[in-house]
Amino acid sequence: MTDNERRAGKIGEYLMANGDISSIQLQDALLQKRNSGKRLGKILIELGYTTEAKVVNALAKTLGYDAVDGRACTVHNEVLLLVTKEFAEKKRVVPLKVEGGRLLLAMADPLDFSTIEAIAFRVGLIVVPQVATESGILELLEKNYGSSARIIELLTQLPDSEPLEVVREVRLEEVLEGRDELVDAAPIVKLVTFIVNEAVRLQASDIHIEPHEKEVNVRLRIDGELRSFMRFPKNAQVPVISRIKILATLDITNRRTPQDGSCTIKFEERTIDLRISTMPTVLGEKIVIRLLDQTTGMIPLPSLGVDEIVLKPFLEMAKWSQGMILVAGPTGSGKTTTLYAVLQ
Repeated sequence: MTDNERRAGKIGEYLMANGDISSIQLQDALLQKRNSGKRLGKILIELGYTTEAKVVNALAKTLGYDAVDGRACTVHNEVLLLVTKEFAEKKRVVPLKVEGGRLLLAMADPLDFSTIEAIAFRVGLIVVPQVATESGILELLEKNYGSSARIIELLTQLPDSEPLEVVREVRLEEVLEGRDELVDAAPIVKLVTFIVNEAVRLQASDIHIEPHEKEVNVRLRIDGELRSFMRFPKNAQVPVISRIKILATLDITNRRTPQDGSCTIKFEERTIDLRISTMPTVLGEKIVIRLLDQTTGMIPLPSLGVDEIVLKPFLEMAKWSQGMILVAGPTGSGKTTTLYAVLQ
């Protein structure tokens, strides 16, 4: 018997001990669960043996989770951007709020540990399940996610944070070609700030902003692996890319050729270099932002593990007034770290 089957059995026993179902009804539901793979609570409800409210109460009591009323609980708008609408609908979950490094997640099935682990891995937070009825989850999904227009509204309600402080002088006029695609450019500034701040907080090395047919996907490279972070509507694609181009002083009117730029920002007293590359695709421009934290990049050259036989002549060459040193290697191999060490 698996852990899930044992837990399902305990939930059934609680309902039976509470007088909500009979032993015959429990055995019937357990048999159907083995044949169909559905959740025990869902089967009991479909068979008319008990109600959603009683199943939620049993789940909360036996698993030690809090129960929430999906029709009445408050959802903090900013966390909706951490879990995509499609994933939330498929898994019947809704993020509620973040507090103390924990994400409170309303779930119709708190025994779905693979979903809990997937979300925890994606957002870098401890996920704490909150039990809710499936109808309550569906109501929360419709109310808080809704259409693309609702997601655009969410962008206007992102938490206020310090704007990206660009170290060098840049021209920051909000001249966004295609601005008529979005009612106001202010949400775009917030969205870009949110993406960059979260990437730095999660210690990501790269931000990938990738256009798709109906939406734009944002992925973060964390510990060498690309992870989905959030999605935003297709009609916000051009303003977001234009905003990033402005930070890097790139040509916002040129969308047909690749461009490269950079800027340096301040984040919580740390200096972060952003290397920004654009690439035209059939669905619009794709952007990759490399994040280089100067506070972690300053490692002395002898500490990089370079053999002494190589290190001594290398340092001598670095002092020459002319010539070129070629540093090559794949992404994440330490090219920039090595160059910073040499410059230091």
